[in-house]
Parts: sequence; structure tokens; C-alpha cells
Amino acid sequence: KLCLRSNKIEKIPKEIINLINLKELRLEFNKIKLLPIEIGNLINLEKLHLYNNEIKKIPKEIGNLSKLKLLLLNSNQINSIPTEIGNLINLELLYL
Repeated sequence: KLCLRSNKIEKIPKEIINLINLKELRLEFNKIKLLPIEIGNLINLEKLHLYNNEIKKIPKEIGNLSKLKLLLLNSNQINSIPTEIGNLINLELLYL
């Protein structure tokens, strides 16, 4: 579990993308505008907290996170969701 909530982060640090065994990533209450496509490399991620940021677009690579159970994207500026979100077969909770 990695918790970086409420830190005024504007960009997801590249080093996080290398943490392929990470199960939970908490980045809520920051100033993130862009999700890198490499987010799809976190294949063991089960919980992703991205609410209360400034995200406008979700990359299609989010669909690679097949173990994801919780995806919290509410309170952002998202105007469309990629169809690949349908690949999240273990998703139990989705907040937009």
C-alpha cells in the first residue's frame, strides 16, 4: 500500500509505475491532471484512489488492471470513460 494523499501532487511520479506488486495506491486530494498510460503496468493493483484531483481523461490502459476491485474517480473533471474499463472483471466498486 502506498498512500500519497493530500500532498498537492500534480503528476504521478514515474517511480510508482515500477511498483508492479503494489496492491493499493492512494493519490486522492492532490492536483493530478493526467494519468500516465503506464498506469496499466500496475497489474496487481486492487484498489486505486484518485478522487478529488483534476483528471480529465482516463487512459485505455486502465483496462489492463484486471485485479482491480475498487476504482474511485469521483470529484475530477472526467468527461468520458474508455471502453476498456469493461476489462476490469473483478471490479466491485466504481465511483465516477
